[in-house]
Amino acid sequence: MTIVAELPMEPPIRFDFAFLRKGAVYFAIALLLLAPFSRDPVATVFCGVMPWVLISLVDQPGMPAVAVYYLLWQWIQGAARLLIGFVDGESIGEGTYGWPVYRAFWYSMASLIVFALMFRVALSGVRAPTDDKRDEHYDWNPSALFWVFLGATVLSGAASFAASLAPGIAQPLVAVGALKYAVLFVLFATVVATSAGTEWLLAAVAIEVVLGFGGFFSGFKEVFIVLLLAALAVRVTLRTSNMIGGFATIATLVALGLFWTAVKAEYRDVVSGYSGAQTVTVSIPERAGLLLHKAFNPGEIDWGLATDQLLRRIAYVDYFGAVIGYTEIAPESESLGRWRDALEHVARPRVFFPGKTALDDTEVSIRYARADVEDETRIGTSISIGYMAENFIDFGFPGMLFPVAVMGLVLGMMLRYFMTRPVAWTVREGFATALVLALVTGMELSLAKFLGGTIVVFAVLSLSLKFFFPVAVRLVKQ
Repeated sequence: MTIVAELPMEPPIRFDFAFLRKGAVYFAIALLLLAPFSRDPVATVFCGVMPWVLISLVDQPGMPAVAVYYLLWQWIQGAARLLIGFVDGESIGEGTYGWPVYRAFWYSMASLIVFALMFRVALSGVRAPTDDKRDEHYDWNPSALFWVFLGATVLSGAASFAASLAPGIAQPLVAVGALKYAVLFVLFATVVATSAGTEWLLAAVAIEVVLGFGGFFSGFKEVFIVLLLAALAVRVTLRTSNMIGGFATIATLVALGLFWTAVKAEYRDVVSGYSGAQTVTVSIPERAGLLLHKAFNPGEIDWGLATDQLLRRIAYVDYFGAVIGYTEIAPESESLGRWRDALEHVARPRVFFPGKTALDDTEVSIRYARADVEDETRIGTSISIGYMAENFIDFGFPGMLFPVAVMGLVLGMMLRYFMTRPVAWTVREGFATALVLALVTGMELSLAKFLGGTIVVFAVLSLSLKFFFPVAVRLVKQ
């Protein structure tokens, strides 16, 4: 008699939190080996361990993929300062804003750990999805989802236009645009999970890139972030084809980021008619002509300078350091001034207070950080010192960790709301992603925009999930 033994098959490697955590271990080892060559060896080692710490803290069944992005992006804003110092051969504290940047680095890392802990507390007990909820999108039609995405895109544009005509209700109208990210997420999740409808995925990416470059701000990057988060949320099995697709997505995002950094000053001057305002005054052909000329003549671009500018723009911890340095030399006399101003601004909705002064992040940066924002204001953008710096102004360190914890708990509970709705798992993840991406998700987010913007976007998305989702499901089922 011949006995045939069945060998157990190796489980597939999936792109999930466990995979990210393992990758973070290898990254930590790499920075441990690099640390002796750094001017800040202790900070380098800690910076290398931080991704593993953050991912481990939020690695639980009900956590949305966007929580990892929210934390890691802000970690990158601190880590970028280390990379700049390594390239320049200097310590973190030897840059433009001096030694306070070194303290800002550690304070920001501590704040991110607190944020991660609050996410864990807020979403504790949320159960992993049942198979029917996790796989419900398998029955949805990618082509129908694409048309729903187009509808959401048109709605977003119409809401943005209406906001320009009705400043009193501009914030909720602009928040309607966040719905597009939820639809994009579900479309991408369906395509990467089923490997069907790739053409619709590529079409959606192309539309978002064109629209992103056609406006005043760099609105092209979100589509790539949504694509990567969708792959993480559905725990896509890693094969050669989708690994190549993942690397291509990241490479394209970086390349477009460098390209935008190189051309944005000239582009914004041209599209605003050299007015310095954040408005587009020239035709689509003129805008496209300028961008295409730059794209087809890459030799005219100083890519080294663009890389340096992009890194320094990402390294937002510099502004936090500038605030620390100025605040301790010339502290403001007002008590809890930043939180008071933020709460007063939120408590006076523009629809009832049409004369309310608009937020001026650049003025705050000049007042508290003495930041050199001439180049940014020249091209029509504003610079914020960010919520960490504002909390430091009011509470110092470690006192600032308490309001940071409150912010983390508030955002975490909003994520929990979406992750516990009785809808398909990808829809829950999609609306959680839309909530976060609708805001400025990094250290640059001001207190006033966090308090007001998060509430408004959450309200708009909650109503959309209740009334829009049932209609959309009927449209997209196979």
